Amino acid sequence: MLENFDFGVIQSYVDDPMITDINYNGRQCWIDHLHKGRYPLAPFDAHEAMQILVYKIANYVNLPFNATSPVLEAETESLRISLLHPSIAKGGLSLSLRKTPAMCRLHDAETGIKAYAPEWVIVLLQEAVKHRKNILVSGLPGSGKTEFVKYLMESIPAHERVITIEDSLELRYGDIHPTKDHVMLKVQERFGYEQAIKTSLRQRPDWICVSEVRGSEIMYLLQSISTGTSLISTIHAESAFAIPARMLMLMPGFDLNNQSLLTMIHDCIDFGIHLEVNHDGQKVVRSIRELVQFKINENYEQEKKTIYQCDDKNKAIRYPSLFPSKKTKVSRTPLDL
Repeated sequence: MLENFDFGVIQSYVDDPMITDINYNGRQCWIDHLHKGRYPLAPFDAHEAMQILVYKIANYVNLPFNATSPVLEAETESLRISLLHPSIAKGGLSLSLRKTPAMCRLHDAETGIKAYAPEWVIVLLQEAVKHRKNILVSGLPGSGKTEFVKYLMESIPAHERVITIEDSLELRYGDIHPTKDHVMLKVQERFGYEQAIKTSLRQRPDWICVSEVRGSEIMYLLQSISTGTSLISTIHAESAFAIPARMLMLMPGFDLNNQSLLTMIHDCIDFGIHLEVNHDGQKVVRSIRELVQFKINENYEQEKKTIYQCDDKNKAIRYPSLFPSKKTKVSRTPLDL
């Protein structure tokens, strides 16, 4: 679907590997560029061409797009497209196009992983993955959470079975690493996140990698961790420090005073990473804002330890001590649902 489609007036931006997103709001067309940041095309007056393009997409994928069916979503192996009809988008027709290439962009010399944090932080996280630690990555939209998860997943050995669970296939683990043991699951209306996670547990997973933790499926993810499966995922939280509280809020009938569940989360999740994105006037700068370790102590008390903050220039850590000398799984608190 849409593999050899002609995007007309925006084709050159679709072809540009430095551009990650194209958004049209009925008045302006905005571009997300890896180096230049986010900017509008100016002047932009190809509104009639965009109208034609949108209905051309709808006809090509053979889906209705009108006041009765005002939302259209389509995807290819490397693109995710969302259309909103003017009947619900009062500012005018809306198009959102995101590229999902089968590659990790963090190997770019200028905007890659070396710009995110000091080398010791990156090495620490690679070691964390090799020791099968559970990691959640937070950050605002556009901060690069998905690309960062792709990078972390590169450290997973080929013999460890990875099951990815997504509503849009953006992690592309099997396409990037075809010789590694993997299963890529795509959730849909009759196969939701909860069912996908429960199904994954019967597929001998070493890792479950969810594109984003966003709802009640969090309970099933904690259950999978309690059985020995490792987790890498993203989550919307205001900081790495706030990740456990955010997870608690996602649980059905959540109670922020439920210390038992909060302690269980600290026991299950090992590291929280918060990414931020800034524009220095010339280019986009993405970085690790905060790295936090979660654990419970011998008294079964919750502990958070800030390992790194990007404004803490002189802080040092003997990070190998964070991991056991042998690659062993830490015993987790059993969770029965």
